[in-house]
Amino acid sequence: MQYPKAWERLTAAFIDWLLYTVFAFAVLQLLLSAFSFGTVAMQRIVGFLAVLLTTLLVIAYKVMFESGRLQATPGKLVFGLKVVDANGGRAGWVPVLLRTWPWWAYLITAITQILLVGYWVHGIIWLGLLALFATVVLPPGGRCLHDITAGLHVVKAGPGMVGR
Repeated sequence: MQYPKAWERLTAAFIDWLLYTVFAFAVLQLLLSAFSFGTVAMQRIVGFLAVLLTTLLVIAYKVMFESGRLQATPGKLVFGLKVVDANGGRAGWVPVLLRTWPWWAYLITAITQILLVGYWVHGIIWLGLLALFATVVLPPGGRCLHDITAGLHVVKAGPGMVGR
């Protein structure tokens, strides 16, 4: 298996982040237009719903693309990367779902929106996720911790759009 360079994985993750941020803002705008903000409690409920729906959207995005026919998110496709199992075959949706465990941490921030402690917990989770993604440059083969725990590999499968 040929593993991608760290900059390819990080740039692919950034492209995916841009894509699901657009969807997250759409969800937020939908919630903002659907509810009035007469009370602080209502603001907290809408904040909870926004974080919950956005987190579920990101997890669904990753599972749908990485366990699907293309085996890659749009960001990974740009660089010709694929998510594969240990044998180099298509990963099932369950291992891909397990691979998304770092994003499950955002469900904690959804709960903290209700408890009025969201900002500092959200910051700690962001720092933890940054540290987790930094593991892409440390281990051999460039496998992140979430790849290792799910038993999956991100491999270079072709030239992609950038390598042409």
